[in-house]
Amino acid sequence: MSVESFGAAASHLKFPEDLTDNTDYAGNYMMFTAMKVSGGVDTRTLKFALAEGRPNAVCLPIPQGLSAAYQNNWDQSEVGGGTAAIASKGAGLMKTIAGITSERSLTGMLGAAGTAGAGMLSEAGRGLQAMASDLPGTADKANAAGAGVVNEMMGMAATAPGLGSIVSAAQFDLGFRALQQTMTSYSGPGFRSFQWQFSMKPLTGLESMNALGICNYFKTRSMPAQSDMQFTRVYNLPDCFRVQFFTGFEESPWISKIGHCVCTDVSISYGGDKFTTFADTHAPTQIDLSLSFKELELLNRQAVANELTAGATWPGSTYQKSAKQIEAPGGGGPDLGGIT
Repeated sequence: MSVESFGAAASHLKFPEDLTDNTDYAGNYMMFTAMKVSGGVDTRTLKFALAEGRPNAVCLPIPQGLSAAYQNNWDQSEVGGGTAAIASKGAGLMKTIAGITSERSLTGMLGAAGTAGAGMLSEAGRGLQAMASDLPGTADKANAAGAGVVNEMMGMAATAPGLGSIVSAAQFDLGFRALQQTMTSYSGPGFRSFQWQFSMKPLTGLESMNALGICNYFKTRSMPAQSDMQFTRVYNLPDCFRVQFFTGFEESPWISKIGHCVCTDVSISYGGDKFTTFADTHAPTQIDLSLSFKELELLNRQAVANELTAGATWPGSTYQKSAKQIEAPGGGGPDLGGIT
């Protein structure tokens, strides 16, 4: 039987032949099912349907070092003085500094800063008449307030785009260094990536055909179909893959779920350390397959909590909304009856 006719007749390919009942694997394996994706730009609204063609699924032993990572992006970002003041409800301070810097001379700016300091005290509940009754104390407080405004004004000026590099170069002459405020900002979960390596060492002619068919499955499914265009290239999207972990004929409840993935790299090595083939068929005695995937669906608390069959103790309002769910164990997959 040719590889083409074998691939057309089978809905699933597996390696080795006894993958689902071999005690060496304890019935543990991965299933890759080819899917078509459609929908909008929101990863929660993507729709997936079984891709056309056969074989539509591949089963391989779970590789060593299987792990799961949950990524979140926290980035360091600088916050300009104006933005920081507004974010901290310091708009009044911004207006005061703007008024001070509008003066055309240093003497005028210092005078405006002193006036602003006195005005701040007035806003704090100290009326101008009450302040006048205690001139020495008032002067000290006004000077202190004015100096605070001047310092803020100086810091904002020193971090301005036009002066920041100059102040940085002159920091030793000036004796100070002004920097923008900095914060850690949450920028959402990340798209996860996965890499798995499989070493297929056929022992029978059927296993050699299956190994070759599995390589062709990933090579073909991960590539786009190109339309017949003269001046541009138009591609139909490649298939994506549903990745599941099984024990026997049931999806494992012990291994973290993975959302639908696209295959970003297929690498194949033939023949082992020293290229050798079988004498009768000249098929390689070993084929090493390396696959890289990127998850299409951004995870969130709803998806992670909803993949659990029991034990989710989060308040319902935090994850039981209309969020896309990762199917729980027993949620199904292709009929495994085709694997014999």
